[in-house]
Amino acid sequence: MKKLNIRVVFIQLVGMIFLIHGILQLRFYTVAEEFICATSHFQDEKSECWNRLFPTKDAIFNFLPSIYIWIFLGLSLGIILIAFLNWKNKLSALNTILVSIVMYIILRLKFFRKGVFSRLFDNITSAFSDDFTTQFIIGGIIFTITGIAVLWLSVNLNIFNFRKKNSDQINS
Repeated sequence: MKKLNIRVVFIQLVGMIFLIHGILQLRFYTVAEEFICATSHFQDEKSECWNRLFPTKDAIFNFLPSIYIWIFLGLSLGIILIAFLNWKNKLSALNTILVSIVMYIILRLKFFRKGVFSRLFDNITSAFSDDFTTQFIIGGIIFTITGIAVLWLSVNLNIFNFRKKNSDQINS
């Protein structure tokens, strides 16, 4: 078993952020009409869409937690994927534990709920369409695939052994 590798941990953190954001965007796609109404008309609770989509006060209080539970599901999926990849490539379990702790801290800071990451990439998804629903599906697919690819590349790419291979070739 290899020691803790900080580069792998950092790349896996980036991959986890992309994966969780992608899964959250896919969830937004499934409830796009309600999400747009809730974010656009939160102050104006007498609007037509508000009365149609959220007939009771409990409906809005149940709506947002039902979306944000997907952040936890994305985190769980990512940790399982990282644990499997690290185990398969004989990397230290400390990598998985460190990624899990840092991601928990990021979640506690409400990184995904505040939309910090999504604002960074709004221009990319809006280039494909003006419709928010289409932006959610395109962004969700792109970010989920990117996150999985980054996680896979974090353990399968030989960029971490670059210096060692070059020094071995020079010494030969």
